[in-house]
Parts: sequence; C-alpha cells; structure tokens
Amino acid sequence: MIVRDEEFSLENTLSVARPHIDQIVVVDTGSTDQTVSIAKNYADTIEHFDWIDDFSAARNYSLQFATHPWILVLDADEIIAPEDYVKLNEAILSESYDGFMLTQRQYRDNLDGSSTEWRLANSDDPFSKNYRGYYENPILRLFRNHDSIRYSGSIHEVVNPSIRPDRIGNSHVPIHHYHEDPENPTERHNYRNLAIQERLIANEAATASDYVSAGAAHFRQTGDLEKAEQYFMNALEMGADKALVLEALAELHYRSGKLESATRLYRQLYDSKMGSTAVVNNLSNLLLKAGDLEAAAHLLQELLRHGIEDPVRRKRVSVNLQAILNALDKTS
Repeated sequence: MIVRDEEFSLENTLSVARPHIDQIVVVDTGSTDQTVSIAKNYADTIEHFDWIDDFSAARNYSLQFATHPWILVLDADEIIAPEDYVKLNEAILSESYDGFMLTQRQYRDNLDGSSTEWRLANSDDPFSKNYRGYYENPILRLFRNHDSIRYSGSIHEVVNPSIRPDRIGNSHVPIHHYHEDPENPTERHNYRNLAIQERLIANEAATASDYVSAGAAHFRQTGDLEKAEQYFMNALEMGADKALVLEALAELHYRSGKLESATRLYRQLYDSKMGSTAVVNNLSNLLLKAGDLEAAAHLLQELLRHGIEDPVRRKRVSVNLQAILNALDKTS
C-alpha cells in the first residue's frame, strides 16, 4: 500500500485486513497528518518514498519489501470482506496463474439516475454502507511476488502488461472502494492527475491512456472542450479503445451543441454494437430532437428490453418513452 494523508480511512482499512494478511507493507509518500502513526499500529514494514509524480515508481518501490510469494495491493480507502480473503487464498493455490483480477466497487449514490454504468447495491451487504450502488472497475491487484511483475504508467498505473494474458485469472472478489474524505475530494485527485498528464504530454511521454484521461478531465472539469477533443483524437491515433473514445467524442459533441456530428458518431457506435447503453439513450434523444419520434421510441423500447438496473433511471426512460408514444398517437 502507498499512502499520503490518509488518516480519514486508513485505520478501518488496515484493521479489517490485518487478521487475513501475513505481512502489511505501507510506503508513505509525504504525509503531514497522522497516517504514519496509524500505520505503525498495523503494518509490519513502513517505508518512505520521495514523491516524484509517478505512481508506478512508488508502487514498484513498495514491492521490494514484500517477503511472501503473493502480493495483494490495496488503497487506503479500500476493504475486502473477511469471507472473500478465503476465496483469494484458494485462488493462489493454482499453478495456472500469475495474477488475478478483482472487481473494484466504487460506491456512489447516483441519485439523479443519470449513469448507465451504475449498479444497484444489495441493501443487506454491510460493505455497501447504505450507498444505493456502485460502479464496477475490473482491476489486477493480486499477483506473484516476482521481479518481472512490475507496475507501469505514471497515472492509473497497472501491472497487467508484465503478466501474460493467459496467466491472468479472475478471482470474482470485490474490492469495496470508498472515497469519502471531505478534505481530499475526487475533484482534487482529478486536477492532480491532470497536471501530471499535461507534463507527460508536453514531454512527449504520454500514453494513449494518458490522453484519454486528460481529455476526460478537460471535458468534465476544466471545460476546455477544444483541448479535450484534441486529446481524444490523439488517443485514437495511438490505439486507445475505439468504442470508449468515440463515445466520449460523441458525448462531447452532444453537450457542446454539435448535434449532427454527435448523431453521426452515436449512429456509428450503435450500428457497430459498440459502447455503453448511453449510446442508445443519447441517440434516441438526438433523433427526438430531429423529429424522428418513431426511431426515438424504438430505441427506448430496446433499452428497456435489455434491462435497466437503476430504478430511478428505468422510471425516467419509461416516462420519456410514454411521452413519445403519446405524441405519436396524436399525430396518427
């Protein structure tokens, strides 16, 4: 674990993990709060790393202190349920794999029902902490302790490239991720990451992933849509996930009023069966604006047939569909 100013959540994370872990290694990157004092109550090894705006460098520095055959990486605001440690211990008995995917659950309430990727939480699950739901992010966090397995990427660091794809298994274990510290909000993280990525771009050292992330930050946070679009285009040229980037470009054009190009991009995604369910929803909205009520209704019906987990969003789509059908009845 690498940490910095994590006193808000660290004790809870370490206290839950401690009974199930043979060795806890904590590397501090410059805390000024009680983080290190808290870590001393639980960690076997506490080391310090001078921060150089490179998450992989800090992660890889921490790996050298692990002395057991397998490494599990957690952030300071993440928890694995006690019963799921049993599954992880069973997984590592296999000789077929060098690493395992876990599923990071990023808890958010999504009160307005706007997200298409949000999942409804089980209200009986104590680790949902009364959140309505979460976003899922597959992530490789359990791997063999071997010199050949190391992190790469200054931002959104990953260890996957150093493990053969056929040697990566799926543990089906969730990591419960809570970003709740009011003194360290998500927006601050995003601006910190963007500053690092801008330096990488200026030094011609950015990856396709860096361009996607920086483009999203300009789209969502800074409002610099011109730069966001340029970064998305750069990401496409570098081989980034086509569906992901085209959907981001389509939404950017939609939100900035370039409706014809947004419709064209969403149509391309829909016809190619690429992208999220937001493609269907937003294409329906654009066709409605263009006056094609039948096509708009057809898409919303398709969306409902596929199923919408979030009840707030499902109700919204149903209401919109009924309004379109009523309008069609009046014109027939």
